[in-house]
Amino acid sequence: MRCSTPFGHTVTAFLLLNCAAALRTVTPTPASAQATPHLIDYPMVVEYDVHIAMRDGVSLSVDVYRPAEAGERPAVFTLTPYNNNSDGTLDEAWGFVERGYAYVTADVRGRYDSEGAFNAWYDDSEDGSDIIDWIASQAWSDGRVATSGGSYSGMNQWLIAKQNNPHHVAILGYVAPKDSFRDLVRWNGVPKLDLIYTWMMGMDGRVNQSRTGWNWSRAMRGLPLHTLDEVVGRDMPVWRAWMENDTESAWWDPISMHESYTDFDIPSFNVTGWFDGQVQGTSRHFASAVKTGDPGDHMLIIGPWLHGVNRNRTIGLRDYGPDAIIDLDGLRDAWLDHRVLGAPNPALPKVLYFLPVANEWREADGWPIPETRFTEFYLASGGNANTLFGDGELASAAPSAAGSDAFTYDPANPVPTVSSRTSGARGGIAQGSVDNRAVETRDDVLVYTGPVLDEPLEITGPIRATIHMSTDAPDTDITVKLLDVYPDGRALNLSHGIARASFRDGYDRRAALDPGAVYAIDVEMFPGANLFEAGHRIRVEVSSSNFPNFARNLNTGKSSDTTAETRVANTRVHHSDEHPSHIVLPVIPADATRPWR
Repeated sequence: MRCSTPFGHTVTAFLLLNCAAALRTVTPTPASAQATPHLIDYPMVVEYDVHIAMRDGVSLSVDVYRPAEAGERPAVFTLTPYNNNSDGTLDEAWGFVERGYAYVTADVRGRYDSEGAFNAWYDDSEDGSDIIDWIASQAWSDGRVATSGGSYSGMNQWLIAKQNNPHHVAILGYVAPKDSFRDLVRWNGVPKLDLIYTWMMGMDGRVNQSRTGWNWSRAMRGLPLHTLDEVVGRDMPVWRAWMENDTESAWWDPISMHESYTDFDIPSFNVTGWFDGQVQGTSRHFASAVKTGDPGDHMLIIGPWLHGVNRNRTIGLRDYGPDAIIDLDGLRDAWLDHRVLGAPNPALPKVLYFLPVANEWREADGWPIPETRFTEFYLASGGNANTLFGDGELASAAPSAAGSDAFTYDPANPVPTVSSRTSGARGGIAQGSVDNRAVETRDDVLVYTGPVLDEPLEITGPIRATIHMSTDAPDTDITVKLLDVYPDGRALNLSHGIARASFRDGYDRRAALDPGAVYAIDVEMFPGANLFEAGHRIRVEVSSSNFPNFARNLNTGKSSDTTAETRVANTRVHHSDEHPSHIVLPVIPADATRPWR
């Protein structure tokens, strides 16, 4: 419903039934006749479609919800591309208003009721700060503004923080990416195709577009990548710009944080899930923010969740038990109310994480967990690690004898993605930990499996690998996957990552490979957690593709994002004292963390 005047409407509302009711103070009817009776006990003032001029003159639409009683209030503010007056907004607003906050939502530039052109995240830093200034100037404001939101609106809070606005007093950030080239649009330069492409194709124009009815798997096979908007009938300059800017340059700076955290000191409440596509960004926001000011002003929560946090106890093949779902809003409210309303200190941990398999919540004093033992596990074989039936091993020491394993990667036949981190699994791919044995029968997948564990082993935290490789192509990718192998043979994925070999010397340039030369390629993987039980084994897969989680390297040495020519790469993974290919796992000692509650 839209009830508006040229200046926006201000109404005192118990329940907005129609435009006529919106023009007056509603007289409450008996509770039994109200759809949302709790609003009767605590009426709020609602202002719809208030237009605010940004510093360049473009007008953005804002809705305001605030307590009916007079007085200056702190505010909670969300800047969203998904409609600032969606179905759940009234309930979300009331959750803050009834505790004494004003609640302000705004459509980002170029979306819904806001003017201008939408350029994802690009204008949000300055626009968000301008709106914070407007909020702080209102008669009902006490000058303090906390920002809130998830995903898109999780990231733009941090971009707003770069403005160091003195009125910006807290960040409530959910599933928030950090740097567009490294963990949002791309994973260290490689397009996160399934996630970012299917999302962007629903963002064409001023309102959300339907994604149903399209064969996304087939669409994502199109080349060149920068024209994939046309494949599904869209004309999106933003998509083309993301693909055409295929090295890390100043072009990406407005939509990246990098090391900007020293420019501000704003407390933050951070939430993500182990199978969220933004777990890297969210955990790094926390780890970066705690370096400025008081580390106790920040909290990180990582649950057994997808991008939609705190919704599912069963994901993939694992049931995480009844404790998987928690009172997340209660934790948020206790954290925020202490810092803004002066409520008692809830004594929350700095880091609260869920340990899969043990299916329990643990608390720690930092991220990475301070007592983490980063432990190398080395690849080894007799030269035939191809498939799960090969002789690949995972050992505690590098093999003394030189060895290697070879595989052929053809971009026309990439290794298929088994588990996706895309919100809503838009590409039709399973999510969470699933059995990976089907892809492990492919000859282009190298499989290295450790010995049977005699006792449980916890890993929690950042994961990385270094793969020593050579190839006959001027460029190719290296993919790494970490798995938990059950006694019955099931191999459940825990984490994965990819590195583009031509970025080995920096993301600001591509450097061609010399045929046959051996290079050490560092592969950053998604953070993860798992309790490997006694009787289980640790497994690592190595290949050159994980499609469509990641776009394919076309192996030509040219841009894989703006060209269509492909070639086959014959690649060799080396393992020896001289070339110690390995994965580094964050092993957690038994006494390093504590049970929560």
